[in-house]
Amino acid sequence: MKDRGKLTAWIIIVALVGVTLGLLAVRKPVSQTIVDVSWPNCRSNLPTNFREGIIGVTGGLDFHANHCLGQETTWFVGHYALYMNTGYPGATRGKKFMSSPRHCTVTDNQCLAYNYGFAASEYGLRLAANSGAYSNMWWLDVETDNSWTTSTAVNQASLMGAVAAIQQNSFLAKVGFYSTTDQWQEITGGWKNGMPAWLATGAASEQSAARACSTTAFNGGPLWLSQYTTSIDGNVACSPAFSERLSSPDSVYGSVLSVI
Repeated sequence: MKDRGKLTAWIIIVALVGVTLGLLAVRKPVSQTIVDVSWPNCRSNLPTNFREGIIGVTGGLDFHANHCLGQETTWFVGHYALYMNTGYPGATRGKKFMSSPRHCTVTDNQCLAYNYGFAASEYGLRLAANSGAYSNMWWLDVETDNSWTTSTAVNQASLMGAVAAIQQNSFLAKVGFYSTTDQWQEITGGWKNGMPAWLATGAASEQSAARACSTTAFNGGPLWLSQYTTSIDGNVACSPAFSERLSSPDSVYGSVLSVI
């Protein structure tokens, strides 16, 4: 009976320690060093202690350049990921890309949107290569600030084209989406594609962003990052998959382009 009492006591102690460690793990963010920068940060003096970052190659709109991209790649001690803005303003612009990569008729709105998204991604890939920016992780920024049609199916087609261009014209690159739940719903109809998600929380603290890591991703995929904003955009890694990808040996060779 005494031995059984000692065993029970040890089980209780171990369980309490496990619960305590579990609570500490929930409260402690996975990473405190991930920032994202783009054209608004061109005149910023970024602190030098950041090892990981995400850099925008476009200047707030698709087919527009972030002219300080090359400079911003030097800000991070370790590796970085890249992102580009997306959008689809409609068939009038889409008709400029009717013949590649798919052959579209003037009335096939989804085909036109796909080709537009494909061309916009190729533009971003060229910008990156010309600035010496290479990564095996690309994010597509999906926000209502950019132009979109009222058809969620057409908007989805444009994003499918954008993903396809990255996958076809880069080596070992992973693609994910940045958005909010509401904006993603408005633009895509809540498209569940299962790809990595980067959540813009609108929060002003790292703790709030860390709590958001326990929510369901807007696109049904794994939630890799949760963004908060202070003087500069910061991000909590909800999954070690993001940091592991950046630290992999192929990370700086991710975008070996066939379109250049």
